Amino acid sequence: MNEQESQKVDKRFVFLENRVLLTFQLKPESWQKCLVIEEQRQFIQDFLDKSDHTTLVLSLNSSGQLVPAFGFAGTENNRSVYFCKRSKTALSVDTMRSKLNWGVVSSPLEQFSTTVEQVVVPLLSNKKNHRAVPRVVSLDLTRHVDALKNSVCFTMGQVKGKTLLPLPTGSERFEEATHERGKGGCRVDKSLIYSMETVVIDWSNRVYKVLKKDSSETLLKGKNPTPHVEINFWKDRVADLQGIHDQLQSPKIAKMAELMVAVESVYYPYFEKMLQDVAEALNEAREISVFLKPIQKPIDDLETQDFIKVKGSIVALMHTVCVIWANSKYYNTPARVTVLLQEISNLLIQQARSYLNPEDILKGDVMESLSQVQTAIDVLTHFKSTYEDRKANLSQYQRNEKKVKPWDFSPLMVSVRLDHFLKRLRTIETLLLTVVDMMKLEKVVLGGIRGKSLSQQVQWLHEEFLETYKVFSEKTYDCLDLSNMEFEADVMKFQHKVEDTDRCLGTIFCRGFDDASDLGSSLKVLEMFGSLLERPLIAADAQSRYPMLIKMFDSELNCCKTLLTSQIQAEESQGHMPVPKNMPVVTGGLKFVQQLQERIQIPYNNFRFVNHP
Repeated sequence: MNEQESQKVDKRFVFLENRVLLTFQLKPESWQKCLVIEEQRQFIQDFLDKSDHTTLVLSLNSSGQLVPAFGFAGTENNRSVYFCKRSKTALSVDTMRSKLNWGVVSSPLEQFSTTVEQVVVPLLSNKKNHRAVPRVVSLDLTRHVDALKNSVCFTMGQVKGKTLLPLPTGSERFEEATHERGKGGCRVDKSLIYSMETVVIDWSNRVYKVLKKDSSETLLKGKNPTPHVEINFWKDRVADLQGIHDQLQSPKIAKMAELMVAVESVYYPYFEKMLQDVAEALNEAREISVFLKPIQKPIDDLETQDFIKVKGSIVALMHTVCVIWANSKYYNTPARVTVLLQEISNLLIQQARSYLNPEDILKGDVMESLSQVQTAIDVLTHFKSTYEDRKANLSQYQRNEKKVKPWDFSPLMVSVRLDHFLKRLRTIETLLLTVVDMMKLEKVVLGGIRGKSLSQQVQWLHEEFLETYKVFSEKTYDCLDLSNMEFEADVMKFQHKVEDTDRCLGTIFCRGFDDASDLGSSLKVLEMFGSLLERPLIAADAQSRYPMLIKMFDSELNCCKTLLTSQIQAEESQGHMPVPKNMPVVTGGLKFVQQLQERIQIPYNNFRFVNHP
């Protein structure tokens, strides 16, 4: 507390405080917060007391706190106050003013702009400084100075997100020249006319560049913007065009326009048309910006909801797009709405990627990954079906007998990237389904004379498949990146190896089936292979074995019929049905019938699991 109290009365600190607070327009509390931090207080104390520290820079960080440093490193993009000693010495209260220089450091561009505006232009445009040079050189120098000033002004505007229109040299003489011209006075200075007409040309070039900007530029550059880019584009366009319009309507430019009319400048019609085009573009941007506001909420819902729950938001968003199409004066053209629909597709793809997590989709649990991929396919397919439904029912949005124009543009203009992404997802789905099928090989055990040998072959195929699939688990690429051709190449190699495995499994199935001794054994072979038999290459080999099941079952029925007939004949000849030893006649007869029924019913029920016509 003693140190802090001493600092409060230290006039050296007060000297620094006054200049820092004045520059940044801060309250005294900001300075006190800076000194509360021991390390920062020590920076300032060392600068004042030690001769080897010659420069102190105080700047504002991102949170608005004052931060001191012994140099300019790291302060290039921040507005700062610097204090520099004129010599290596400690500072006292009496020497603060005489041995210390101070000033403000802003961004390099701002400093350059200030230097050009306050130093270069006044110095080089002053005719008194041109006495020693020829008139041609003087005029050329003036043109170059004007061009530099205009270029710096426009660049500053771009940095701030605005289009600034620099006033021509001599703009302060517009009112006087117009007044003199109105009285029928002397002719207007040609240099002033030249300056006006030159700046109109410069304004025209810059303004029409702004007017030609379109929200589709980001898409055409190969980027994948979301609807936020569209909303912000029109919001920023309104602000920029409003700024241009206000500048063109300012009093000085209005006086310039009067003077151009007075001197019958051939450039006035271009100026008038530019002003008209800006006004029309501003009206268009305002209307579009208003109509795009309602889609903000469903877009926010798409981004914040769980991906598996976004179907409702998709319906609401597409409904809003249709309302905009039916009612907007400027946003009901294919060029406009296709940009928005493509950006909605990009947003859904972005959300699907976040939901799937490309880094883990082929490395995590297969069943979980498969479920997520199928969910993503379902949601994206739902968007396409919603688009088709709204497209077919646009007439529902008709009002006041004004017909709603149909969406007669190609669907490819909307969903080309979405279709490619869905194709990639279906490739991954097929890949994961194959993994699920092949994991079943671990439990395949065949009986019969060659059962052990065939089971060993299946296990070898299973191990070989695991090595094949391991390729994907070790890769570091993004499998959802549509430009990733390495993934496509790996999938092709994987499919070729899986096809070889399927052919081997088809052969093993046929051998195991042929080796089965009876119908029950054959059905067990079918049960062991299960859904693997639905794989095309295995199914092609297995098709010829299915009819044999019918023959075997028919033979089994004949056998059962023969047993039943012989049992009936024995009952007729002996007077009772033959039964096992020590078993009552009725019970034995029922037991025989039950066993016979099971012998038929069990294989018959198994036919329900056979996927064959």
